[in-house]
Amino acid sequence: MKPERKLAQPGEAGADATQDYLYLANLAELVTTLTSRLVNPESGAIDGEINNALQRIGDFASVDRSYVFQFSEDGEWVSNTHEWCAEGVAPMMDQIQNAPVDQYAWAMNRFKQGEVLYAEEVDDLPPDAEGVKSELRRQGVLSTLNVPLISSGRVLGMVGFDAVRQKKAWQTRHIELLKVVGEIIAGAIERCRAHRTLNWQVEMETLVARASSRFINVSVAALDDEITRTIAEIGRFTGVDRSYVFRFDGDGLLMSNSHEWCAPGVVPHVDRLQGLPLDFFGYSIPLMKRGEIFYVEDVSKLPPQASAEKAEFEKEGIQTLINVPITMRGAMIGFLGFDAVRERKAWSAHDFRLLNLVAEIFSNAFERKDTEDRLQASLHEKELLLREIHHRVKNNLQIVDSLLYLQTQAIREHADPASIEAFRQSQSRIRAMAAIHDRLYRTPDLAAIDIREYLGILVPDLLSTYSADTRIGVEILGDSICLGIDRAIPCALIINELLTNSLKHAFPEGRTGRIEVSFERDSSGAFRVAVMDDGVGFPTGCPWTDFKTLGLRLVRDLATQMDAEVVFEGDRGTRFVLSLE
Repeated sequence: MKPERKLAQPGEAGADATQDYLYLANLAELVTTLTSRLVNPESGAIDGEINNALQRIGDFASVDRSYVFQFSEDGEWVSNTHEWCAEGVAPMMDQIQNAPVDQYAWAMNRFKQGEVLYAEEVDDLPPDAEGVKSELRRQGVLSTLNVPLISSGRVLGMVGFDAVRQKKAWQTRHIELLKVVGEIIAGAIERCRAHRTLNWQVEMETLVARASSRFINVSVAALDDEITRTIAEIGRFTGVDRSYVFRFDGDGLLMSNSHEWCAPGVVPHVDRLQGLPLDFFGYSIPLMKRGEIFYVEDVSKLPPQASAEKAEFEKEGIQTLINVPITMRGAMIGFLGFDAVRERKAWSAHDFRLLNLVAEIFSNAFERKDTEDRLQASLHEKELLLREIHHRVKNNLQIVDSLLYLQTQAIREHADPASIEAFRQSQSRIRAMAAIHDRLYRTPDLAAIDIREYLGILVPDLLSTYSADTRIGVEILGDSICLGIDRAIPCALIINELLTNSLKHAFPEGRTGRIEVSFERDSSGAFRVAVMDDGVGFPTGCPWTDFKTLGLRLVRDLATQMDAEVVFEGDRGTRFVLSLE
């Protein structure tokens, strides 16, 4: 880059009107050149163009340091954002970041009113400017010129020029030209801010839209993980240090930190912030219950009535926070929060709207989860009730069984054997049904019965009833197969009747033998159970359907009730096959 032409400075010995004119003309030419570069820079090049302008003006004017300061959005803080220093002059930018405006109140008030601060000798600044004077002396400044950065009537900060090694005098005409430079820099900063804000808003809206679409299809079981994922994404994008969700308990008296994300190196607090009384936060909670966002850009400036909140926030090292109420059916159920710990964070009205949308998404998720929890609780209550019903039915059947047993004992000496056998068979049928209800009471599935488990209870009971457990062996073949309750009970009664028939008639006069019960599902899903014995079999030439015993009549009737088929084979012993589609 071609070095700027340096002429004798105005006010120096030997400087005449011609030199004065040439200096002004060259400064005006430089300002025009810089203006053309600053008017429409690419968004990513604005910082480079500002630094270039500071260097060229500083070099042209023979100052030692030039810089730009910008105010925070709320005007409470000021930071040195750009700086150029002549060779051998120490930079100061890193030392002046997020400084409170009140520290330099005299100067900042002038800038906010659009006034220039010019001191050819720093020591000549008025007593009201003692804070500014002390800072300039600390930096070794002899002369200073600060021009406000004004765009659309709003003061964004100031551009300054300091002389460190020797005093520097500025003429009014020069200052007017530098005010133009300040306006151009301010305009460039404003456009850059607008562009960055627009990009930020678009990216934030995209992030929220993606999160919203994920919540549409996420399962209830995965909702908590999705909430944590979403607050982590927003936390990382916005540059905060901690994001979280608090939920109120059912009575609305306590609140707990239910979800939390922390940036690397930031201490989590989720385990500590459990069961906190809402009344303790008497400033922020009532505000949010009115539907307002609780936003604190500077925790140290919270009012006295927020002393409880301030103490907790300072304990967590929070500088800035925003809490967004989460409401359900018009009532607040918790809040969404974001904390800035390492440096302050500014949030805009547009951010508020998007965070309110996120809170609505979380509210819908919590409502889904609460509804599912209520349904599960209701289902659990119904399961308990149904189990109790099965338990009582079983108990009542056992009472009936006991009554029949007592009645049998009472008439045993006077009744004929056929009557006694009828009572015993009735007891067997009742116990078969009681066993079904007992299994339903004890198993996790209230709608189905494992046939193998059921037979493991039924067979020993029947063998004991007919005193056959030492001479007749019963083998159960088949894997665990479950039948719905509407088919399990009639199927169990049929198996009971067929087993009873074999135990009573297949092995007369104390014969020994074997009974086999097998069951399976075929490839079409049909259920088949077979009861087979190697006993004496049915009389030759006599179909089993011709027998009029109550037991076999029950087998036929129950099979018809289930739309099932019973097939009989009697070549060697007997074999009944029950088929259910």
